[in-house]
Amino acid sequence: MTNNTLRGFSAGMILATGLIAGVYFTQAPPEKEAELNDNIVNTYLHSKNMTAITTEELQTLKASRAAAAPKASEPATEAKPAEKVVYNTTLHVSRGMSTGEVCDFLEKEKIIKDGKSFLKYLRSHKLEGEVRFGSYKVNSKMNFKKLADTLT
Repeated sequence: MTNNTLRGFSAGMILATGLIAGVYFTQAPPEKEAELNDNIVNTYLHSKNMTAITTEELQTLKASRAAAAPKASEPATEAKPAEKVVYNTTLHVSRGMSTGEVCDFLEKEKIIKDGKSFLKYLRSHKLEGEVRFGSYKVNSKMNFKKLADTLT
């Protein structure tokens, strides 16, 4: 670096600093934010269809909810468990079809809840590339192991 280069660089730094200082000192000072008070908070909450309550009111509401809930010692009315719907379908795996496409089809047909989980299962058991082409009858009662055994 020559002396002239160093002097030019220094002059540039001084000029830039002067410009920044000029902009900083000529701007108006920032406005102070209004302090929050109950009126401002309540106005905001009202605009969002919300209400603020005190801690005591919250505790009272929790206690009344707990009192209204059925107690464990009281026999609850036996509700019949909803019958689980079993979905059946025929899966047609063609040549060139990826394992991800198979998983997406099974999820779409409600055979499995999450196609990504089944794909992870196949990968973790080193079965991802083992899916054979053909037609398979599958249902939603089958677990991942049964599905994998059927498809590989």
